[in-house]
Amino acid sequence: MVDSNQSCGDDNCLYDFCLLIDLLVKDIMYLEDEVVKTRYDLSTHLEYPYNICLQSDILSDLAARYSDNLKYKTYMKLLYANQDPMESDDRVVHLLMLAGGDIKIEPESLY
Repeated sequence: MVDSNQSCGDDNCLYDFCLLIDLLVKDIMYLEDEVVKTRYDLSTHLEYPYNICLQSDILSDLAARYSDNLKYKTYMKLLYANQDPMESDDRVVHLLMLAGGDIKIEPESLY
């Protein structure tokens, strides 16, 4: 077992960790999608003013962003050419469409 204070010492290990981070980020993005979709669906069943309040906060309090973390920056550099997959233009458009009820998500088709 590798000591948690030790680095793994090679580029393959670093790349493998980046792949693991990528899987975790994709899980986070899927869960964010579900939260936004559920909030939208719930807002269609609420009475005024509760529906408006929920719709105005539909994108609030989603997962934290990690782009200021050095290790996350390494992940972005290796896999995404220094772009944060959680903050890409496509991702933002996708969330805005979900927030407006414009699309339904299919887990198999994401990412």
